[in-house]
Amino acid sequence: MNILITGGYGFIGSTLAERFFKEGHHIHILDNLSTGTKANIDFKHRYLIANTSDSKCETFFKTYSFDVVIHCATSNQHSHPIHPVQSNVNGLLNILTLSKKYQVKQFIYCSTSEVYGNQSEIPVIEAAIPAPNSPFALDQLHGEAYCQQWSELYGLSTLVFRIACVYGPKQHTSQDSTLITSLTTSISNGTNVNVNGSPEWAHDFIFSGDVADAMYRGVMSQLTGIYNLSSNTQTSLYHLCELVGLSEVTYSHPPKAHTLQLENRKLKTDLDWVPKYTIEEGINTTLSYYEKHDVIPPVTIDKKSTVFGTLFSHPFIQIAENLTLFLIFFMFSFIMTPVVDTPDYWFIYILLAALLFGKTQSLVASILAVGVQFYDHAATGRNILSLFVDNSILAVFTIYLLVGLIVSYVMERRKIEIQFLKDELAATSERHHFLNEIYEETLDIKNQLHQQIIHSEDSIGSVYEATRALDSLEPEGLFVGSISVLEKTLKAEHFAIYLVNQSAFARLAAKSADPAFSPKNSLDLEEHSLVNEVMQSKEIVFNKALSPEDAMFGAPLLRQGEIFAVVLCYQVPFQNLTLSYRNLIDVMTRLINSSLDRSFGYIDAVQLDRYVRNTNALKQDYFERIVIQKEQGKIELNIPYTLLHIRNSITDNVIHSVDSTLRTTDYLGYRDDNELYALLSNATADESQIVIERLAQKSIHADVVEDVSYVE
Repeated sequence: MNILITGGYGFIGSTLAERFFKEGHHIHILDNLSTGTKANIDFKHRYLIANTSDSKCETFFKTYSFDVVIHCATSNQHSHPIHPVQSNVNGLLNILTLSKKYQVKQFIYCSTSEVYGNQSEIPVIEAAIPAPNSPFALDQLHGEAYCQQWSELYGLSTLVFRIACVYGPKQHTSQDSTLITSLTTSISNGTNVNVNGSPEWAHDFIFSGDVADAMYRGVMSQLTGIYNLSSNTQTSLYHLCELVGLSEVTYSHPPKAHTLQLENRKLKTDLDWVPKYTIEEGINTTLSYYEKHDVIPPVTIDKKSTVFGTLFSHPFIQIAENLTLFLIFFMFSFIMTPVVDTPDYWFIYILLAALLFGKTQSLVASILAVGVQFYDHAATGRNILSLFVDNSILAVFTIYLLVGLIVSYVMERRKIEIQFLKDELAATSERHHFLNEIYEETLDIKNQLHQQIIHSEDSIGSVYEATRALDSLEPEGLFVGSISVLEKTLKAEHFAIYLVNQSAFARLAAKSADPAFSPKNSLDLEEHSLVNEVMQSKEIVFNKALSPEDAMFGAPLLRQGEIFAVVLCYQVPFQNLTLSYRNLIDVMTRLINSSLDRSFGYIDAVQLDRYVRNTNALKQDYFERIVIQKEQGKIELNIPYTLLHIRNSITDNVIHSVDSTLRTTDYLGYRDDNELYALLSNATADESQIVIERLAQKSIHADVVEDVSYVE
């Protein structure tokens, strides 16, 4: 199955992905990498780096046709209550909508035990009234309600797991790491441990492997509803610290003790599942993992950096840096003024402030630079009040301010453009990666199909080998070869080809070799409804009513838009009667049609050379070819024929009389002894007596040739 796991690079998501991959399913990951890391998954999978509310998710759904969606992407940021609402609820609604739109078979929602809040009755059952005491828990409860609504309104099969406190390998990469992760990280770093709680504080801890096992079983059994996923066992903080090997722990004592234990009896009963790991076994497995793998700190946001060191966005820091730059230029002016005359260093200072700190600090820099001008004039003995009406001072200040604002505006504009280009580059890179993934997968599937086509039983090579029997230029040979081609390519038995003309009867031209299969030599078109329907529609017709007296399907053979023959098949495996099988029938009848068109074209081209002048009697070479093909059909397909030797002196009247007695499927011609012979198709020696008697009525004597290869 195609499995989509949102938040699949996170702690629980990556554990689930690994379990489903080991069971042979195709894994697809949707993650924004806010808490997870690609290093958590080291096997082949498809992924999209985006938020669950991103519009790109629809392309992901449309491309891969997911069977199951497991929604693990949640944000647990208690200090920012607005952010989880936007990411959790909006993201969930988008994924639910896409799941319904693209016909996902099952939707799994990872909720939390926090939806219960503080409960008086322990252990807590699923029927307990939720009392969420945090924005995150409230979001999760709303998510459960949305899943239930989508199930009731749209028929989307949903399964909700209220998961207890999960721990296990790879959890240290999460920003929402739990107490166990904090304890194991403290051991790795050799730092003291401060626990916010009392030694008696207890919780229900469950190992990540047990969570993955329960969810996998839930998917396989197509379970629906709300279930507690827990160990149904309390573990105190004191015992937990002992298990991880911490002896010196500092506890804070909150005013209220916190105890939680989830009843998992419902899940055990409905899913035949039990947690395999005790808290001791789970902690040992987790510690063993941490001993073999470096503890990776949670993902942090890098701060901006400048030539003056690390610059934070706080305005006081920027003011301090601006003042530092001002003091540098102020000291520089005292040093350089005696040496170099006239340059205005404060223009350079304002330009640097605008470049480094933005337009706000460029205004501050302009005021500081003008202040220096006031100071210089005051030092020469001028009245400070007179400086405020000095046009030169005002002009300098205006120039300083304009230069700072213009430069800072240009820089801000450039920064915005650069950031926009970076965002566009990132988005384009993601699209390129996504499309490249689709291309590689499509190419892989194409190569697999190519190999299947080449090596499979129905390969082009096999079809080509089978259709080599259609190389004959004689219609008789093609009819015989067509039976073999149809049996090999359509994997069916008991084929018959009937020639049709203006009469109300169809004449048997060829049939399958099975001796037990004895189709009629002629069919009354009015009585045979299937053939009649093929004649009228000029299309392939299936025996939908499964009438035992009719063939399973009939297919027309056309020449110049008119039906000249009908292919009937009397024995087809029922499971083959599909649209693809109909297409294969159409392809094969077209191939036979093409070969017959070529044959008829050849016969038309050699018409003058083929027959004795002004008669329908075949010349020796052409008649011998047909005799050989009839003999081949008799040997390979058990189709009888009879050869009659005409004993009368050969005249045009005799030839015309014999020809008028024969059927359209019979032939008249000469052999090596220059005697006239009549070839009766699909006729035994006994059946040929009817023709012999009709000829005798016309005073024409004919005998059955016993040894066809012998010529008197």
